[in-house]
Amino acid sequence: MKNYRILVLILIGTSALALAIGIGRFTYTPILPFMLEELNITKTVGGLIASWNFFGYLCGSLLSISSIFRKKIKFVFFISIVFSISTTFLMSINDEIIFFIVVRFISGLSSAFVLIFGTALILPSIQAFGEKSLSTSHFMGVGFGIVISSILVTILGNLGFHWYDLWIGVTILSIILAIPIFIYSPNETFQHSYSQNSNYKNNIGFTLITISYGLYGFGYVILGTFISTMARETTGLETTEMYIWLLVGLAGIPMVIFWPWFGKKIGNDLALFLACAIMGLGILMPVLLENKVGIISASILLGSTFIPITALALLEGQSRYSGSIRVSTAILTSSFSVGQMIGPYFGGVIIDLFNSYNIALSISSILLFIASILMINPTRFVNRKFTDIL
Repeated sequence: MKNYRILVLILIGTSALALAIGIGRFTYTPILPFMLEELNITKTVGGLIASWNFFGYLCGSLLSISSIFRKKIKFVFFISIVFSISTTFLMSINDEIIFFIVVRFISGLSSAFVLIFGTALILPSIQAFGEKSLSTSHFMGVGFGIVISSILVTILGNLGFHWYDLWIGVTILSIILAIPIFIYSPNETFQHSYSQNSNYKNNIGFTLITISYGLYGFGYVILGTFISTMARETTGLETTEMYIWLLVGLAGIPMVIFWPWFGKKIGNDLALFLACAIMGLGILMPVLLENKVGIISASILLGSTFIPITALALLEGQSRYSGSIRVSTAILTSSFSVGQMIGPYFGGVIIDLFNSYNIALSISSILLFIASILMINPTRFVNRKFTDIL
């Protein structure tokens, strides 16, 4: 019975993140090339639309800290699921840039709520069963959502459907995913932090991971936004567009289990250091190897790290923070949102300006290497009493 309940909890969390993040947020990546081509918009505008989604994500992260939501976690979670589905559908009904911006903003707001309130609902419930190592398993949903939406977008695109048809198609997927969420979601589980060092929190360690998480948000999002467009437009890479985003999702699903397990062996902060460094190398691959090997390597390394980093950072942040998981998740997600809000617009401008992806990807890679260093908990090197004062 215990294993069954844990599996149900993972299913709910997986469905929620697949719906709101894997589809609601990241379906924009494989659909973007169709929108750029059929609507004749620039990458700067495409990046701007993406940035507004992440601005909504930032606002949602900040709003979620409000005390008015403290006893309404499940209700807000359900409402956010509805808004996420609705905004995915609304992307199909109008082709005005302002309309896209407004819809993507609301979509970002709802996806942040789904992530934060869904995690606050699911993670403590799994930890209550004594299965801390499985507490971030629901982040597989991001990769799962990317995989199923990528397959659908590729099929519909090859059949000649238009950009708005693609949004309708992924909306149907979202509705299907919502069914187990509304049926099986648990009530909130109140839980104290599980860290053994409860007297050592709210210190420079949490500040550093917050800064690092913001740099990571900027670092991953340019490739995460434009990888399908880059595949379509780069000579010799055109055939990879059909599967390049699919590879990102496929690589991410098993790694959500691997990285927390690995983090348990060597420490979450060291696992985060390695994951960020590997992603930095991956994003640099299309610059170093301007062929199919480069972009395929980039997609696999991106997928195998960007979802697990989110899961690990939230778990590590929780262990360094003395308040509730909802607040630590919201603070980290806010920093992350600032980075990923700036990234797409900056990337679009740089790509249009130089007519190349190399400079934007190189900057992303550098920031990821910096983020990897900042992920390491300073208590490994500095006297604990000193850092506690900081």
